[in-house]
Formats: sequence, structure tokens, C-alpha cells
Amino acid sequence: MKRAFLLVTSVTALLFSQTAGRIGLFETESDVGNPAIKGSVVFDAAKKEYRITGAGANIWAKNDEFHFVWLRRSGDVRMTATLHFEGTSPSMHRKAGLMLRKSLETGAPYVDAVVHGNGLTALQVRETADDITRGFDFPVVAPTRIRLERRGNVYTLWQGKEGEPLQEAGSIQCHLDDPVYAGLFISAHNPKLTETVVFSDVTIE
Repeated sequence: MKRAFLLVTSVTALLFSQTAGRIGLFETESDVGNPAIKGSVVFDAAKKEYRITGAGANIWAKNDEFHFVWLRRSGDVRMTATLHFEGTSPSMHRKAGLMLRKSLETGAPYVDAVVHGNGLTALQVRETADDITRGFDFPVVAPTRIRLERRGNVYTLWQGKEGEPLQEAGSIQCHLDDPVYAGLFISAHNPKLTETVVFSDVTIE
């Protein structure tokens, strides 16, 4: 009887996270920039994993297309997650990571900590709406765990291998009015295809 109760409890938790307006730690999910293929997320409550699938041309230049799982936050915030891409896609430029964004408009100001399909890690920033994006690359290749931290107007990327201490990679400055949309994202860098990334051990402080 106890085993049956635990099973029902686990199933109920998974369904609640998907259908009651919450996805684990997050409020909801959205496609940003109207990708040709709709994105999706599956949250495994038992494993506390977010399996996010999305298409989209890119997160760059003046317009973004990607799938976003988010909540709204004000003030200082620190997000940390372990991530890995699923499958053996040859796309060097698919992108996944952590983002703080002013709005869900395609040209909204934002800062993200991004891991590319080829292992490149970077901070990206668009400081004003519908402006260009700037990127700052870092030498650590293919970290499995990343952190994006905002303190005031300073945004810092931390990165490292799973099970190892995180190392500070670098910081940029950007002003984003509160509240911001904080969350997890995937962009396929190909509007005709989807890519999938799994985030685990996600924390928001």
C-alpha cells in the first residue's frame, strides 16, 4: 500500500509540474521570435530535469528565435545548472544556457551565459531593444555546469566540469529594468530543425 501511495505521489508531482501553470521552478514556457517549429519542455519531477526542445534561427544580431522556460525576478539573482545536448547533431552553433531578459519580444535586451554545440562558452548581451548583440568568448570548452549571476548591473559567468568547483570566467555590465525574465533556453541555429538539451541540478537564488 505504501509503495502504491509513493507511486501515485510521484505521478501527481510530475503532472502538477506540467499542468498547473508551473514547470518545476519556473512559471511557464514560451517560443521567442516565432520559430517555424514550436518548442516544448518536459519536466521530470523525480530527477528534477528539464528536457527542452526548440528550433529557431539564432540568438544574435537584432532578432532572436529560441525556446525559453522562465520565471520573473527582480534584484540580484543567481542561476546555476548542469546541461548537456542530446543526440549527435553536427551543428556547431546550436546554443543552450541561462538567460536574463527584459521581455519576450524578439529584439529585447538580454544577457545570457551560453554553451555552443562545439563547446564554446560565452556571455552575450544586447543592451538596448532591437540593437546588435555583442559576444564575449571564454577559453574553457564544453563545461557541464554553468552559472549566470547578476549583482546590480554586473553579470558574471561561472563555469566548470561536473563535480568540480565553478570558476569565474568573466563579467560584463548591462542595465536591465526589473522585473526580468530568468530561465533556461535552447536555439537550434537552424529554423528547419530542432535541438534538445537537458538541464539538471537547477538552482535559482
